[in-house]
Amino acid sequence: METGSYLLAGQAGAAQTFYTTAHGSGRTMSRHQAKKMVQGRTLLREMEQRGIYVRTASYGGLAEEAGLAYKDIDLVARTTEEAGLSRRVIKLVPMGNIKG
Repeated sequence: METGSYLLAGQAGAAQTFYTTAHGSGRTMSRHQAKKMVQGRTLLREMEQRGIYVRTASYGGLAEEAGLAYKDIDLVARTTEEAGLSRRVIKLVPMGNIKG
């Protein structure tokens, strides 16, 4: 939502994981913990200042998905590539986000 994502293409090494790869970077903290650390209104303002259009049903829901609650997507994508599971095709940067 905040840091971007990658389009990945499968590689031959993916056979060892039944041809699956990471579908996200994975959380580093619980939703509850993220809500305690992040003010949703502040996050919305900061994202919009960075040019990311945001619409959310609740500030708490937005805070739960803050970038700091997740692993580094660049590291995760690079690691899956180095493991031979997938290849990075392109990095997508966020332009807008809708959180229900």
